[in-house]
Amino acid sequence: MSTNIPWTVRQGPRGPVPVYVLQFDARGALTSPRSLAALVEDARDATDLVVVSHGWNNDWLAATSRYDEFFDHLDAVLRSHPPAPDRPFRPVYVGVFWPSAALVMPWERGPDIAGGGDGLVGELADELAVLSGDLGPELSAELHALLADPALADPGTGGDRADLAAEILAHLPVADQDETGATGTRVDGPALRAVWEDTLARIEPTPVRPGGIIPDDVPEVGGPGEGGAAAPQVAGFNPLELIRSGIRLATVRQMKDRAGRVGGTGVAAALRRLADETPARIHLVGHSYGGRVVLSAVCNGPWPGRPVDSVLLLQPALSAWAFAGDVDGRPGGYRPAFDRVRNPIITTRSAHDLPLTRVFHLALRRRADLGEAEIAGLPPSRFAALGGYGPQGVGAEALQIDRMPDVGQHYPIGEHAVDSRYEVIGVDGTWCIPGHGAVQSDQTAWALLSQMRAAAHTDG
Repeated sequence: MSTNIPWTVRQGPRGPVPVYVLQFDARGALTSPRSLAALVEDARDATDLVVVSHGWNNDWLAATSRYDEFFDHLDAVLRSHPPAPDRPFRPVYVGVFWPSAALVMPWERGPDIAGGGDGLVGELADELAVLSGDLGPELSAELHALLADPALADPGTGGDRADLAAEILAHLPVADQDETGATGTRVDGPALRAVWEDTLARIEPTPVRPGGIIPDDVPEVGGPGEGGAAAPQVAGFNPLELIRSGIRLATVRQMKDRAGRVGGTGVAAALRRLADETPARIHLVGHSYGGRVVLSAVCNGPWPGRPVDSVLLLQPALSAWAFAGDVDGRPGGYRPAFDRVRNPIITTRSAHDLPLTRVFHLALRRRADLGEAEIAGLPPSRFAALGGYGPQGVGAEALQIDRMPDVGQHYPIGEHAVDSRYEVIGVDGTWCIPGHGAVQSDQTAWALLSQMRAAAHTDG
């Protein structure tokens, strides 16, 4: 990882643009305090701060490369549609880096978590590293021993081993509250295994990168022989496949919780400091689980006297009901963002996002939700993904746009709805977002620039 402060300096349409990277550990603690201090000083005479968070399955190189690509598109759109010449414009770009990679190449790992071993232990080394901190040393040792047991492949005893794996993983901690506003509840081993079996029975063959149920960048390829994944071996629920998928599903949940923890602690504190100590307008962008990072940062704890100026969610991997006025008698968990964000939140969805239309609602649920998991042309359950189906349960406060505006086309930011404006704008990006990870484009940059223009206009 780079220790440069700032990380780099870009040549923007109106001169140099510093780019900072703020790094956080798995608990949300800021590990780059010097970068934050330098950012605060640099932002004292900035007009706009663009803060971007990556999603799951990004190592340092992947995250920073995607930030660089997104900023390339933003600068290109700024050149073709420059700010008004009579308005000051000095942006600063910021990337958030948090430990989200369940799959990292051996040469990208430190020696303390270097992979090794045979069978499932070696194959799932990265997933096990993600889970070990939450399981604790004793349960982690039990799970490793179970996966290394040669009897695991025995059809006669493998089912018992699957039960044991489920009992171990049932001890994983449950988040206090999810984005639907529901309080987390613990599941027992049989309930967890039921979710695994039901998930395997429902998932259609989809091209996923090995090791991730919801990879952050899914190559859109064909079936077997063309790079596509083979269908799960669900007949009789092969115990190896059941355990393998169960561990990966557990990783999905833990990384989701980690995204909320990082956002609600370290990122929230950094944003409060930037809002308190600088005059710059603050624009947040979150991709995949990065949407949970930025919304948790906005909604958690006390907030400064001024709101965040905009939030852009690119294929967010969080509940479509996160902003709902009522979910089983309570508001959606991220509805408080409406009071803390000055302009409408923009969120994209795409029918090409296979993880968020076919898998997300299966991975993020409990036994009680098994009956809600069917897809019948509508969001399958309250665990349906925002990036797959758009905002649900928001009513007149939400505006749905059937085709994501192209560069230069109008975004109805600030137009009248409830309380003089829409609170959230859902845009269908199917035509320009070909997959879950394919969100760096002129169209997504234009959405951000439209928000930045609206914020500048609000300032007069």
